[in-house]
Amino acid sequence: MSRNILIVDDHANFRFLIREWLRDAFPYHGILEAKSGEEAVVLASKERIDVILMDIRLPEMNGIEATRRIKEIKPQVPIVMVSAFGDPEYQAAASAAGASAYLIKQSVWSTLLPTLTALLFNSDKMMERGK
Repeated sequence: MSRNILIVDDHANFRFLIREWLRDAFPYHGILEAKSGEEAVVLASKERIDVILMDIRLPEMNGIEATRRIKEIKPQVPIVMVSAFGDPEYQAAASAAGASAYLIKQSVWSTLLPTLTALLFNSDKMMERGK
């Protein structure tokens, strides 16, 4: 069964950089992309997603609302919120919506891989316990 990471960001350049980096880091995972919260909710409802990397600021439906909606349909999927803002209010809102982690874009190059690895590993352990 294919495993997938979903990147949600409205900036094509950021999605491209993250996608290429994750393809090298997780060569056996599919990398899906969405440019809006609405698109992310649709993809999450149709595809198997193992972890989501979600921008907090998206046009129309922001990342917090998209996280809330995805967690309603797939509560087991970990969501990593990514933001240019380290504001505690954003972090609290992301956590309340169900985000598993909150990363600042400026440090994403040092924090993302360990965070995704931990979430994917924990996801594997939870699936093993559920058998």
